[in-house]
Amino acid sequence: MSQPKRSIQLSEAEIRAIYGEGEAAVVSLVTELLERLSRLEAEVKELKGQLSKDSRNSSKPPSGDGFGKRTRSLRRKSDQSSGGQAGHPGQTLEWSPDPDVVERHPVGECSGCGASLATVPVEDVLARQVFDLPPIALVVTEHQVEVKGCPHCGQVNQGSFPPEANTVVQYGPRLRGMMVYLMEGQLLPSNRVCDVLRDLMGVTVSEGTLYNAREQCFEHLASIESEIQQAIQDAAVVHFDETGMRVNQRLWWLHVASTQGLTYYFAHPKRGQVAMNEMGILPEFSG
Repeated sequence: MSQPKRSIQLSEAEIRAIYGEGEAAVVSLVTELLERLSRLEAEVKELKGQLSKDSRNSSKPPSGDGFGKRTRSLRRKSDQSSGGQAGHPGQTLEWSPDPDVVERHPVGECSGCGASLATVPVEDVLARQVFDLPPIALVVTEHQVEVKGCPHCGQVNQGSFPPEANTVVQYGPRLRGMMVYLMEGQLLPSNRVCDVLRDLMGVTVSEGTLYNAREQCFEHLASIESEIQQAIQDAAVVHFDETGMRVNQRLWWLHVASTQGLTYYFAHPKRGQVAMNEMGILPEFSG
């Protein structure tokens, strides 16, 4: 019968007791500890190998890769150095024949003797152009509608406010559009969008204002979304796919239907046919 394994946690007294038993006892203990260490190292190596496997280096499906996927470089290896290549046309500013602003800088006095040149005719003009942004600041537009009483019937008549002025005060469509662009186009977190608007324009907005602007944009694009969906349904060839994503710390699936010129995304907590049916494109697709 084999002896039970000793605990790997030995007190100082236990170690001294084994030492007191003689050389054979010490050699037996060290040999046993080395065997355990070797087995543990093999187990760690095996577990690391399992964790490092993904769809690229094993038979695991891509859906099992999780969200820690490696970023694949799309650049191809080249013998050329980085940056602009010899003979490549550069992109530089071009002279504008119609500048927005012209500032004349007069010559007041002679740099040689100090005489006044105020009444001396100009012989020539040299010019340089500077391309820059105008001062960035909000422009407040007050919309006023007239109110008139009809002298014939007494009916009180009022003009119509434009669509962007639907409350007493509000942000205009261009600023709301910039909010959405920074969040969705440039993928800036909402707190950094607030920082950009404050630092560049002096506009202090809350994150709730950003979310409202995004919701309004979504509502205004509802008809465009329907047109894209219908156009994909009518296409001869459509690509369908799905990939995992996180929504409120839960696993959802991002479904996509695309043609050469159009793409339609649809997030759903499930994958497969159930989600595709709710997406509404595949059931009506006949291509």
